[in-house]
Amino acid sequence: MPCRRPETEADGPFLLALFAACQETAFGQAPAFASLDPGLRTLLAQQGFAGQRATYRARYPDARFDLIVQDGARVGRIVTDRRADALALVDLAVVPERRGRGIGTAVIRAVLAEAGAAGLAVTLSVGRDNRDAIRLYERLGFRTVAAGAMDLTLAWSPSPEPR
Repeated sequence: MPCRRPETEADGPFLLALFAACQETAFGQAPAFASLDPGLRTLLAQQGFAGQRATYRARYPDARFDLIVQDGARVGRIVTDRRADALALVDLAVVPERRGRGIGTAVIRAVLAEAGAAGLAVTLSVGRDNRDAIRLYERLGFRTVAAGAMDLTLAWSPSPEPR
């Protein structure tokens, strides 16, 4: 069963590698990306990671930045931002070699349990082209509440108390 622990500065190299792996997965099949020099891809990953990190910390100053750990190994990261009206799932990433093994499902269910206990909805944004993630979220009870040109906003609401 995966668990969460706060990120530390020592996790920086793992987080950069995770970010780069996610970019490779998302863009690796595109001919223009695949033809780039590996050094340039590394530089782009470093810059993208630094930008994402700065943006998340500025936009979500009170967010919880955690690593996902399973059997003592770092296998992913999750960023959540608990507000008065909802818990935002800002980011969730699992290393490619551990995807499809229930890690994301278990972590999201834990977030839903936390939110449900507090009576909070959970919201998130996902790229329209990220079909695997959309299927996962829908399977866990999320519904589309807004659609943009590039992404969807999904929401999950706790079940009302039985009467």
